[in-house]
Amino acid sequence: MLLQKLALPMIGAEDETDPPWDHLGVLFSITPHLVAAVAILTATIQPYGAGEFGKVTLVLLILFAQVAIRGIGDYMYRHRSPADKLQLWLARFSVISLLSGVAWGLALAILYADSPPDTQVVALAIGCGIVQSAAARAYLAPRSTLLVITTVTAFVNVAAIREGNWVMVPICVAYVGFLASYMVRLITLDEKRIAAEKRTRVLVDALAESNEKLTEANEQLRRHARTDALTGLDNRRGFNEELTRRLDLAHKADRTLALLLIDVDHFKRFNDTHGHQAGDRCLQVVAELLQSAIRGLDAIAARYGGEEFALLLQGSEATDAIAFADTLRARIAQLLVPAEEGRAANLTVSIGVAVARADDDEDSIISRADRYLYAAKEAGRDSVRGTDTPMRADVSA
Repeated sequence: MLLQKLALPMIGAEDETDPPWDHLGVLFSITPHLVAAVAILTATIQPYGAGEFGKVTLVLLILFAQVAIRGIGDYMYRHRSPADKLQLWLARFSVISLLSGVAWGLALAILYADSPPDTQVVALAIGCGIVQSAAARAYLAPRSTLLVITTVTAFVNVAAIREGNWVMVPICVAYVGFLASYMVRLITLDEKRIAAEKRTRVLVDALAESNEKLTEANEQLRRHARTDALTGLDNRRGFNEELTRRLDLAHKADRTLALLLIDVDHFKRFNDTHGHQAGDRCLQVVAELLQSAIRGLDAIAARYGGEEFALLLQGSEATDAIAFADTLRARIAQLLVPAEEGRAANLTVSIGVAVARADDDEDSIISRADRYLYAAKEAGRDSVRGTDTPMRADVSA
């Protein structure tokens, strides 16, 4: 189990739907390697003061090469192609990590070898800091981190053994073992974090889906609550809501609003003569014509109650609402409604038209349209009223 965790190339790398590019970006960053290079440079102060210019020059060349490689890797990663696969860059990072481990280990080994105790202590302290810093990021790329740690300690051990300092071997083995256990804990914690984030995402997605379904259900309920079941038009409740909204728009935005109240003439007689099913079909036919007439317009049609309908026209059509209403009346008069035994029946409507005034509220505009509707009925039906002038020459005022 321990080796399995330490052998992971990167936690989450197997998730092709959400590759951990951000994690890899942290690993490719050159900043930690600049810090490490500066730290190793501090260990060259004593050798430089002692006149060991060859050793210092060699360390400087190694560090320069290592920083240059990391800088090139960082630049290439930040300018990678969007089509690149994560595995390609993981492989490149593994190679660069190995080169970094070799560079750090070799530089520290050179500083350690044939140096006074003070320099050796500084080199070992810096080496411990570097490998511990690498271990702290082990959760990002366990396998590469372990490779860097073992490479650095191996180079330092070789330098120590050359000087007969065999005690460094068990110390380094114990230290690497400690770091390995530390790395496993970090990896385990990060695995738990990723698993928790995935569970959270699943819950968030499920919650979002539930909210979407709830919103759709509420919208359906709202539509059902304001829709007439027989005709599919807005019902009285829907009409009232629209009237309030459109009156407010008429007052605030100066958009002309007209209300048409439409009543099917002699509907009770039609029902008694042709049956209730034909009566229902009559209302549906009228509703379909109204919907067709307002398609593409800023308008709504509603079943106002029983055999009575309402239209709300807003905008340019509302300025000539009476002409619009008379066209509707003429079209409805040409309809043939299926009746019993394959027969068809004619029907007519009376229409009252009221155009909103500046001082109108819902009650006043409805009251005025209703008065005009009764005027149309009193004029013999199959007519439109909205002013003192009749809309048909053969109907008296």
